[in-house]
Amino acid sequence: MEDLQESTLKKVEVTDSTSSSSFFEGCKDLGVYTLENTRISKQSKRSRYLYPDTKIWPMGYGLNTYAYKRKQKKSQMSNDDFDTLPEEIVLKIFQMMDKRTLLKCAFVCQKWRRISYDESLWQCLNIPSRRMSILTLENLLARNIKYFSASHSNFYIFENQCLFKTQFPKLQYLDLSSVFIHVNTLGSLLSQCSNLIKLSLENCSLDSSCCQYIGKNTNLKVLNLASTVGLDRNGLEHIVSLQNLEELNVSWAEMEDENLHYLIANMIPNIKRLNISGFLKRLADFDLSRLSSRCVKLIELDISDSLAITASSLDKVLETNHELKVLSINRCYNIDQPRLLNLTELNRRRNNCIMKLYVVNCMGLQPGRILTDIAYNPDLILDINPGVFSGISRPKLAHNENTIWEIPAIVDC
Repeated sequence: MEDLQESTLKKVEVTDSTSSSSFFEGCKDLGVYTLENTRISKQSKRSRYLYPDTKIWPMGYGLNTYAYKRKQKKSQMSNDDFDTLPEEIVLKIFQMMDKRTLLKCAFVCQKWRRISYDESLWQCLNIPSRRMSILTLENLLARNIKYFSASHSNFYIFENQCLFKTQFPKLQYLDLSSVFIHVNTLGSLLSQCSNLIKLSLENCSLDSSCCQYIGKNTNLKVLNLASTVGLDRNGLEHIVSLQNLEELNVSWAEMEDENLHYLIANMIPNIKRLNISGFLKRLADFDLSRLSSRCVKLIELDISDSLAITASSLDKVLETNHELKVLSINRCYNIDQPRLLNLTELNRRRNNCIMKLYVVNCMGLQPGRILTDIAYNPDLILDINPGVFSGISRPKLAHNENTIWEIPAIVDC
């Protein structure tokens, strides 16, 4: 009896095993395998890649879900001695780098990014002839830059992009000479600047709102508006309100005759260097005489390309402005032998310490007897035509582009 029962049990086990194996064989498409001849962890993990079209049962039936857990990365011990340096030492090292290398260091880690954006590393930035968005310009100026020059650059704005919202209280020197920028964008930029000391907008388009924002910079000392377009009466009222202004360049600026006469009649009394060249026949002797009596602190005066100026008004300037050192009368063809430029008169006024003139630029004039005597007289320390271009209020001279108003600034990037 016992042998019969054992044999029947074995048959039942065999049938159960065969039936179970046949059942699981039909479920292979579902990612379910038997536990006997397969390694569950490997096979179940591979099934998702070998059979991408299979449908896994709910709750991961038939799979070992622990096999899919991500392995945690082991913490790596840093043996870099550079990480042990104080941030002050790293900052000193970063000060020796150019801006391009400095920007690459900002992507290394959060510590280097914080140090590379330190305010002391961004005091001066000279990037001429670039093309950048308004957002990029705002991000640059937001690093508390003091001296910034982007002459001959092109600033564009995206559609539906807001204008400047960040204030730049530490920006003091701003050079935007010959930049391509919209008038509204320029006005938005100037509205965020309140402590400018030197500003150059040469060959730019302005309006009355731009001049209004310029007038709010009460500490402004140098202003370059040469070859600008859009100066009107309302804008000039804000310009002449800058009582601390010492240098002004409005040469070849586009303005009407009435606005020019208003500017000369209301010129800042404390002005020391003035360039009003390029007005051809619109600047008359009456304007120059009024200017000389109003601005007695003039050190340098440029009235080149003024075809209506004669020797009488020039004598008035030399007689009134005793502090005048540099005089430019290039291509003023109506000036014929001024009396106070006579060799005898120059010696007398120089000996009496009345005249301090030592540079005269008179290119384009015929070499008359007075100019010839001055040029060949060794006793008079007077230079004739030492320079071609006027440097009044200009941030960069022709022979040196690595400066911003005499501040050393190497071209970056």
